[in-house]
Amino acid sequence: AVVSTQSTGLLVDIVINTASEHFRTSELHLLVMYIVQDVALVLALIILFLVFFNTYVFKAGLVALLIRKFVATIVVTLIYLALCLALHVWAMKLRWGKDKDFYIWNAGKDGYLILYVCQRAGSVLYYFFYKRTTLRLGDPNYYKDSAWLREHVN
Repeated sequence: AVVSTQSTGLLVDIVINTASEHFRTSELHLLVMYIVQDVALVLALIILFLVFFNTYVFKAGLVALLIRKFVATIVVTLIYLALCLALHVWAMKLRWGKDKDFYIWNAGKDGYLILYVCQRAGSVLYYFFYKRTTLRLGDPNYYKDSAWLREHVN
């Protein structure tokens, strides 16, 4: 159930990244989509930490081991969230109150284009790291005392 929830969150993010430009003429729809995407990212991070909390490794007090194993995913997720928030705020600032024929790419905002490309590139990294972490946390070694865990403790 947790893996399907996490996969659904990734799918929502992909769909919003793909469809957001198709709703560029409707400020309200775009705002709702951006809010849903940002909330989904925060929920994905919360779910990830809840999965961490349910592991035997965490319950044994070996939080540093979990952090060390999954620091890349945590950092990439936080950076991607920051990129999304920055892009969404800037896009809404550029689009809000403009006429329906306004095309954001003709606004001469090179910084916006750079942020857009960074956010889209960051999404690929986010999808990769988050899905890899989801699959790695399915390993039974994280949920029981094992030789693997004792090997990492010593």
